[in-house]
Amino acid sequence: LGAALAALAALAALAALRVMVGGAFAWHVCRVVFSRHPPASIAALRAMLRVTRPLSIVWRVATAPFRCLPDVYVLGEVRCGTTTLASLLRDEMRMHGPFTPWVHPLAERKESFYFVGHYWRCVAPQLYRLCFPLVLARWARRALRRAPVPVFDACASYLSAPWVPRLVRAVTPRPVLVVCVRGPVEQHLSWWRLEQRSMAWGEEELGLGTAWLGPPARADYPPSTMADAVALSRSARVREMYDRAAELAPRAVLPEWAAPFPNGQLASFDRMGRYADTLARWFALFPRECFVIVELGELMHAPSRVLDAIAATCDEMGVELPPRAAPGAAPPRLNAAPPLCTDLEPGPT
Repeated sequence: LGAALAALAALAALAALRVMVGGAFAWHVCRVVFSRHPPASIAALRAMLRVTRPLSIVWRVATAPFRCLPDVYVLGEVRCGTTTLASLLRDEMRMHGPFTPWVHPLAERKESFYFVGHYWRCVAPQLYRLCFPLVLARWARRALRRAPVPVFDACASYLSAPWVPRLVRAVTPRPVLVVCVRGPVEQHLSWWRLEQRSMAWGEEELGLGTAWLGPPARADYPPSTMADAVALSRSARVREMYDRAAELAPRAVLPEWAAPFPNGQLASFDRMGRYADTLARWFALFPRECFVIVELGELMHAPSRVLDAIAATCDEMGVELPPRAAPGAAPPRLNAAPPLCTDLEPGPT
């Protein structure tokens, strides 16, 4: 009886911890990720607890010093095939993906979101390890498989976040850096469609409402049309935010206006698609031999050639790889963004 009572007490304590940490995390992501004032709603909290992992975050923070770091980064850009490439890294190159705080099939084992502030805006390099396997578990997996266990993070927000290059450099001076690109017009349209659906998901499925943040965290947000979003991203205020954001590293905690994108996801269009400007920031900190540039069309039509290029760069950077699995018939087309309703879909101009 005593053991049963102790077990019940432990379960009750874990449940209380989940609610407390989950509540704090829900409040944070409602403001930072969804750009809204958190609603005073039990239903919204319950919905958020269903799509996040608060207890796993606690465990991983506690064990962060005993975890490894990634060998390979898929930096982005968003909407350029990073989800498809991550699935190929897992399935064909047998790499191990990161932990994510979100219970979502397209994020799991793909992207950590760490350096863009999803973990209470913390971006301290020493805690980045929380997103990756325990060193002992990685060693045991290697011993059982008799093959290396390379680790990757495919957070597509990293490429154009101005503070991230210095943070990545602080933890992994010579990683493999994969950059996915596509035509800026197609990328912008896909990003607009994805964010519109994400905003609707927050309102309709999570019950977060539409009480949008204002200054200083967000300005003129959210824009009502894609044209307004592009104009907002080119405004003097947002440009000044991005200039300030470039100086944030090595801060351990991002200011609320910066995470996960300065002034929010829909204020990022002017930075996305400027691949030369964005890559210049990365090239200033990492040698060119670290990089693999992948065009979306090549990824979809010649995936083996893309994986060969990544494997060659891994070899040059000293990243051991296990034997490749047999390739699939065709790469999966994941996380596509179909057209929106007429009111939200931009016109031909």
